[in-house]
Amino acid sequence: MTTKTAGSSGVGKAATSGFLWLAVQSLAARGIGFISQLFLARLLLPEDFGTIGLALTVTAIANSLISFGIDEVLLQRQKTMTLWEPLAFWMSAGVSVAGMLGMFIAAPFAAHWYHSPALVGLIMAIAVATPLRALSTVSAVKVRAEMDFRFLAACNTFEIVALQVLTIILAALGTGAYAFAIPYPIVALVRTAWLWKRAAPSIKGRYKAIQARYLVGNSTLILLNRTCIEFINQGDYIVLGLIASKAMVGYYFFAFRFAAQPVRMLAGNVSNVVFPALVQFRNEPARQTDAVLRACRLLGYLVMPFCFLQAGLAKPGLHLLFGDRWMPAVPYVIILSIGLPFDAISWITGALQSARREFARSCQYRLIAFPLFYIMVGLGGYWGGVMGVALAVAAYYFLWPPITSYLILIGSGVSALTVAEFYFMPMIFSCIAIGAGIALAQTSLFHGNDFVECMIIGIVTCIVYPALLAVFRPEMFREIVNRFGDKFKKRRQTDGANA
Repeated sequence: MTTKTAGSSGVGKAATSGFLWLAVQSLAARGIGFISQLFLARLLLPEDFGTIGLALTVTAIANSLISFGIDEVLLQRQKTMTLWEPLAFWMSAGVSVAGMLGMFIAAPFAAHWYHSPALVGLIMAIAVATPLRALSTVSAVKVRAEMDFRFLAACNTFEIVALQVLTIILAALGTGAYAFAIPYPIVALVRTAWLWKRAAPSIKGRYKAIQARYLVGNSTLILLNRTCIEFINQGDYIVLGLIASKAMVGYYFFAFRFAAQPVRMLAGNVSNVVFPALVQFRNEPARQTDAVLRACRLLGYLVMPFCFLQAGLAKPGLHLLFGDRWMPAVPYVIILSIGLPFDAISWITGALQSARREFARSCQYRLIAFPLFYIMVGLGGYWGGVMGVALAVAAYYFLWPPITSYLILIGSGVSALTVAEFYFMPMIFSCIAIGAGIALAQTSLFHGNDFVECMIIGIVTCIVYPALLAVFRPEMFREIVNRFGDKFKKRRQTDGANA
């Protein structure tokens, strides 16, 4: 085996191991988030969810400035990263402080815009976390460059658990919407300290003006891209804040938070694993494309059934847990759970663009998506209120992300049928599996008992979906089984050796 082949094989193994670590973390986080949602739905009112949803329209957009795109540019300089660390650290810190001050200034205007004075304190509380989290930007990049995904999984899991536990405690103490805001700076500080202990950044050193121009030049495009993404992510709340009551915004926020978890956790983690490998394969376009296709296919077949099952369980599940209190959120959970999974693969193709340094092309797509999203959501809100917004958001994710993914992949010689498989085969299998479960649950034998309906839908889906994979996509079924089976065997062997 040549050195080059051995190196590529090592990267592939690291990426596979990283995916499995972060997949386990995603499942754990999904469980933690679900349990947290149960507690918070009982402790807080829909108005509290609506208020924090409006506050996040300001803080999420501002937080897209935290790293100024420096993390992705720095990761491109893996071999000479130590020469770039001091400049990247101070640039990231400076921009984050400016972002925090900008949120302080924007808070009163947002409160006036949404007719909600409580937003001032909420926005300021969340804003404090911005520079605290930015201090860990370089450390996180160093860990990603080392492909130590086990540590990243542990760090991410801690962050999720800490945020949820603190939020529940504060909600139980009667802090209302502040239960969401106060944990942000606390957890950001602890996370930064942990990352510094693992990979402290070099903050002293000289740098050349050309380095600053390089970071600013490439980071500016990434910044524009991320800012467009955040404006899109918050666009539905911006529109709802103008046309709906806080309670209705709260129902939608609850539904979106519930529906988006599988997509953001699975897609986000897979893209974090794949990106460093794609950077290392920059001079091997065929290997790079193959890695992207494998990741897209695997993600498509995993995220679609999760989301569709969520839609199938929404009505009996929410009624079982909360009675009639959160039933107005059910239609939004169903609609968003069906539309959002079509966004997952764009996280991988977006990572491919970044690895190829196609920042300008990525910005072009975002600049098209930005007005498209607001036109669709604005028209949906005008004609159909909150329901119209939910339908417009689902329609946007069903259409635009697959189009951009196809345009990116076709440039690498990937056929339209291959791209279509990532979306429509998992969708068809999921519809058949969940549809069979719902049909059986609605029979006179089971209908009317929420718990039994949930069990029937879940059991039938877990039987039928893998069976469909095994029959019609046996190679995909074997890959999923082998990946998780190999990891489980290695874990048992390690535990046996340690014992």
